[in-house]
Amino acid sequence: MAGRFRLLPRGVEGQYFKAAPDGWLFGPPRPCLTLGDRPTYLVTDAQKAKLAARIRLSRYFRLLLAIPLVAATPLWIYLVRGFSPVANTWLVLGLYLIAVHLLEYLMLRPLLADIPRTEQRMTTADMLRQQSRAMSVRSQVLLCGLFGLASVLSLLCLFLRIPVEQGLLRGIALFSGFLSMLWLALLMIRLRTPSHLGSGHPT
Repeated sequence: MAGRFRLLPRGVEGQYFKAAPDGWLFGPPRPCLTLGDRPTYLVTDAQKAKLAARIRLSRYFRLLLAIPLVAATPLWIYLVRGFSPVANTWLVLGLYLIAVHLLEYLMLRPLLADIPRTEQRMTTADMLRQQSRAMSVRSQVLLCGLFGLASVLSLLCLFLRIPVEQGLLRGIALFSGFLSMLWLALLMIRLRTPSHLGSGHPT
């Protein structure tokens, strides 16, 4: 029987959770992409389920906000006079990322109000490994392929000198290429992870 269609692949919230002997370590996003130590919480299976559901909901909001943003590209491509289309694109993308990151933080905050922090920490490497383990091989192959295709098509447009902003095409090619390589690296981690560790559940 065919699996149920999912707009977001299973496991997109997996980067924030790491199995621990007495539960799960949860490293939530920081508000407005701030730097510094990431606060970490020790949560139960029930708390993890609620947090994961809230994160997935926030990711759907990201998609909903991205649709009008992309559709309105002709309106903001020259948003700031004196900025090139590439500079305006990075400006708008940065503002979008800050906004959706803050939204996710605010959506999670009520669920964390009564959960004490732990001294244990989740590093960026931990989060990447957990993201790889949480998502299926198929989803990671698809994401790697999609970003790789976007990069190749952008480079092809550059090579054929299609009348599109060249700097913007170079930016898309570099950004998509980076994401494709990132997902390829995560896929390699996933393929090298023993099957009994793939779910990340504590034993």
